[in-house]
Amino acid sequence: MCGCSHSRSAFKEANDFLSQGNYRASLSKYEQIIAQYPTVGDRVLFEMGVIYAFPRNQQKDYQKSLECFQKLIKDYPGSEYRQDSEVMVSLINDVTSKDKSIITQQKEIETLEQEVINKGKGVITKQDQIDTLEQEVISKGKRTIAEQKKEIETLDQQIISKGDRIYTQQKQIEMLEQQIRSKGDKIIAQQEQIEMLQQQVKELEKKIGQLKEVDMYIKEKKKLSP
Repeated sequence: MCGCSHSRSAFKEANDFLSQGNYRASLSKYEQIIAQYPTVGDRVLFEMGVIYAFPRNQQKDYQKSLECFQKLIKDYPGSEYRQDSEVMVSLINDVTSKDKSIITQQKEIETLEQEVINKGKGVITKQDQIDTLEQEVISKGKRTIAEQKKEIETLDQQIISKGDRIYTQQKQIEMLEQQIRSKGDKIIAQQEQIEMLQQQVKELEKKIGQLKEVDMYIKEKKKLSP
C-alpha cells in the first residue's frame, strides 16, 4: 500500500510538470518512477512515449517515442496500454513517413530551382552574344563610304553568316524558355503536394494531442474513483 501511494504521488508530480509544459522535467520524473517502481513500467513507457510525440513539445522526438511504445508492446504484452501503444506506433510511422516525403520533395524543388537559374544564365549569355554581334554590324556600318565600298562584299557575307547564327541562337533561347516554364510548372505541383502533406501531418499531430488529453482525463477519473 505504501509503495502504491508513493507511485501515485510520483505520477502526479510528473503530470504536473507536463501540465506546466516542462516536458524535460516530466520525462526525468518518469525515468525515476520506472527505476523505483518497475511494476508500473508499462504506464511509464506509455506516458513517456506520448510526451516525446506531443505536438506542443518543441523537443519532440518521434524515434524515442516509437522506442517507448515498442518496448511496452514487447515487454508488457498483456498491458492495458498495449492497444493504445499500437495505435500510436501506427500514427507516428505515418507522420515520419510524411516528413520524409516532404524533405525529399523539397530537395527536388531546390534542384529544379537551381536548374532554372542555370538555364536563365544560359539565356542571358546567348542574348549577350546576340547584342555583341549586332553591335559589330552597327560599328561596321559607321565606317567611311570608301571603307564600306571595299568591304561591302565581305560584310554581306558576314551579315548572312551572323544572321544565321542569331536565328539559331534565338531558337535555342526559345527552347530554354520552354524548359524553364516546364520546370516552373513542376515546382508549383510539388509545392502543392508539400502543402497537402504538411496539412496531413498537422492532423496527425492533432490526433496525438487528443489521445493525450483523453489519457489524462482517464487518469483523473481513476484518481477520483473510490
